[in-house]
Order: sequence, then structure tokens, then C-alpha cells
Amino acid sequence: MAETLVEVESQLVQFRNTTSRQAWLASHIRERCLENNKSSPPGAPRLLREEGDSGAPPEILNIEAFLVAQRFHLLPEPERSALALFYLDLFTADEIAELLKMDIDELSETLGSARDLLQKSLTEMRGETSLPS
Repeated sequence: MAETLVEVESQLVQFRNTTSRQAWLASHIRERCLENNKSSPPGAPRLLREEGDSGAPPEILNIEAFLVAQRFHLLPEPERSALALFYLDLFTADEIAELLKMDIDELSETLGSARDLLQKSLTEMRGETSLPS
């Protein structure tokens, strides 16, 4: 990441607007991450937590956020990059599709697949057999 930031410093004058800068930076960080993440980390341990009787959703624990991030990291490409760029909310859907070199229909299918894979992974992690209603 540091190498990408050093490289962007020399490139800043060439960008006409913020979106171009963000797109260039996102695509270069993605490329570096893909190079550096050839191996998968070990699977996350299961986390079982009982919900309270109050009916309110339970508070998200730090360990849960970590486990979601770990599961997110395990998503295949281009699903992981598509979902990450979508959630960053820096780019339009058309810009994300262009960054990932796919058309808008492919992006839609990729995002749907990524969400399904992430939900399935989280469900398996929790030891649930079905998705909550």
C-alpha cells in the first residue's frame, strides 16, 4: 500500500478530478492486494452468542466485526473487489463496472453472488442451518 501511495504522489497532477484520483488509487491498491494475497488466511473460529430476551438486536462485538472482515477477505475475485468498491460508496455502479472491466449486468450478478457467498459464509460460521427471516 505504501508503494501505491508513493506512486500516486507523482501522478496527482495528471488527474482532473477527485473521481479519477479515487479510481486510479482503488485500482492500484486492488492490484497490489491481489499480488500480496496469494495465500488464504486460516478460517475464523466459530462465535456463538445468545441473544437477549428484550427483542432488540444484540450489540455487535469487536470480534464479530473482525470475523466478518475475515470472511469478506476470503471471498473470491472479482466478487470481493466489487462488493468492497460498492460498500465504499465512492463510485457509481458504472464506474465500478469500468474499474473491474465488466459490463453493468456482470457487475449486478457479481454483487449478488458476493452477497450470497458472504451470507453463506457467515451462516456457516455461526453454525446455523438456515438464514434468519
